[in-house]
Amino acid sequence: MLTEFSSLNALWTSLIVEELVRNRVDYFCLSPGFRNSPLTVSIARNKKAHSIIHYDERGTAFHALGYARATRRPAVLLCTSGTAAADFMPAVVEASMDMVPLIVLTADRPPELRHTGANQVIDQVKLYGDYVRWFYDLPCPDTNIEPQFVLTTIDQAVYRSVHAPAGPVHINCMFREPLAPIGPKKDFAHYLSSIKRWMESQRLYTEYVYVPSAPAAETIPKATSIISETDKGDSGGGQTAQQRGTGSSQKSGLPPQLANFSRHLFRPAVRSYK
Repeated sequence: MLTEFSSLNALWTSLIVEELVRNRVDYFCLSPGFRNSPLTVSIARNKKAHSIIHYDERGTAFHALGYARATRRPAVLLCTSGTAAADFMPAVVEASMDMVPLIVLTADRPPELRHTGANQVIDQVKLYGDYVRWFYDLPCPDTNIEPQFVLTTIDQAVYRSVHAPAGPVHINCMFREPLAPIGPKKDFAHYLSSIKRWMESQRLYTEYVYVPSAPAAETIPKATSIISETDKGDSGGGQTAQQRGTGSSQKSGLPPQLANFSRHLFRPAVRSYK
């Protein structure tokens, strides 16, 4: 991975796109604009990224939703600042209700231009409310912020989007000018030294352990058998639950069947005295 970039905006957005691609999130749906140009250029420069450009944000959003619904993999939605982000709302709501993974990246003005009447500025913080699984207001690129912060933010977004309950996530990306990739390149090798191993590999910076949301196939018959035996009062060995569970059930005050079931699950049972 390169260490020379025309600006810190270009560097951060290259990290964002690369980590998305490494997460197998490589389909980008773009509605072009000025404020999101750093992200647009980084997507175009990443050879592993696939993109579609459409000028109507509502149409772009529903195209991304259709892709994610068909593949069960998140698509990335990208737009400029202002009311463009509001046009994503119908697709975001539908993705939320149907548990379809979606990564929404909205470009935004820097904090000093918020609430100042600047052009193309609306309040984009938590724009989609509770219809997203996770929201983060990404600060403007700054050398005082370590690059791994950018990578872990993307990894968290992907995890929240695909982990049950799946759905859309929203990262609001603030950028200061210059936005266009112009001017001489600068060497950011020192700034990137903390993620050197990541740059030299193709691995994710953060790897999450995905816990299955449904039991394994072989677990269901076993659980069914335990419940069935408990209903009959037979816990195996020729003894009934009444016979085997008498001591523990008397001490706990639980019915023998419940005490036996609790013992099978290796979980305590609590009795309410209301």
